[in-house]
Amino acid sequence: MPDRQAEREEIRRLLLGGRSLQMLAPRRIGKTWLMRRVAEDLAADDWITISSDVEGMRSEEEFLRDLCAKIEEQESYGKQVFLHLGQRLKQITSGTWEGGPVQAIGRVDPKAFVEALIASLDAEGRDTVILVDEIALFVSRLLANDAAKASDFLYHLRKLRQSYPRVRWILTGSIGLDVVARRGNLHGALVDLDILPIDPFDEQQARAYLDRLCAANDVRRPFALDDGGFHHLARELGWLAPYYLRLIADRIRPSGAATDAGRPLALVADIDGAFEELLKPYNRGSFSTWEEHIDKNFPPEDAVLLQAILEICCEQPMGETFATLQTRLSKTLRIIPTRDVKNMLTALANDGLLHEADGRWRFRSGLLRRYWMAYLHP
Repeated sequence: MPDRQAEREEIRRLLLGGRSLQMLAPRRIGKTWLMRRVAEDLAADDWITISSDVEGMRSEEEFLRDLCAKIEEQESYGKQVFLHLGQRLKQITSGTWEGGPVQAIGRVDPKAFVEALIASLDAEGRDTVILVDEIALFVSRLLANDAAKASDFLYHLRKLRQSYPRVRWILTGSIGLDVVARRGNLHGALVDLDILPIDPFDEQQARAYLDRLCAANDVRRPFALDDGGFHHLARELGWLAPYYLRLIADRIRPSGAATDAGRPLALVADIDGAFEELLKPYNRGSFSTWEEHIDKNFPPEDAVLLQAILEICCEQPMGETFATLQTRLSKTLRIIPTRDVKNMLTALANDGLLHEADGRWRFRSGLLRRYWMAYLHP
């Protein structure tokens, strides 16, 4: 994996400037790897770093237990933070609970507990960053169960960011938090967050990544690429995310002559063969998360609309215009307000499925579009 040094330096600079971030990172973009490197970078600067993945969580209590567990794991500061937290909780509860701070979860109002926790971190005298992955999925579930609780949760996090400036936050996930917040008219809770999109590799980064994989014998059959071969691969793939670059690289069977690097050249036919192999039924597992993602993480009414948009956009490599999309959706489903269609397109763009180019909405990955046509298009 290339080091994403530019992104890491930008994140560090923003955090040092007192900012908290909403990271827009589509699926399979290397987000989890990047968050780990950011945590390592900041820990080297003596920051307190706490990472939590809230995918699958359904309540604030689960979120709080996980945060406490992550703090408790840190021997260098966990005991001191918990000492402060215990003192604060005793003041809130008049000492009516026994045991450590974690035992107070469920007996103390969640907002009061999390504020005591963040205040304890803020009082440590060291800068802290809390990295919360898949928070949009968590908020989406809160919205589905209790919109008032979802609102309280997001607006309380905003209050904490404003009240305890030594504790910064990075909120990220495969669905943009802004899309979920707009669904519940909660976007005001996010206005203080700096937006930081994480993009796929550019061609230079992608080529360096492939070369690094092959030089390290980290693919099944290491190969070399000339300019023509690389540009063909990049054009067919369309979206240069590390996950898909590696999938293709692992299936290339190079048949060209050996190069100066000692590796055989991958010809255009070899690259086409790798794409064809990846689209065979036995490789469907490589795409399974995309199949499940919409039905699993969106309300049923939204999921139907999202699937309908993808069905239209996959029919042609160049995609479809917004006007035609809206017309076709209104004929097959119902009259859909422009705002709702735009929100759904934003969700699909944030998730790495679609992007707008030359006035048309199309699949970001040519490979994923071909998969959608082969297996999911009616």
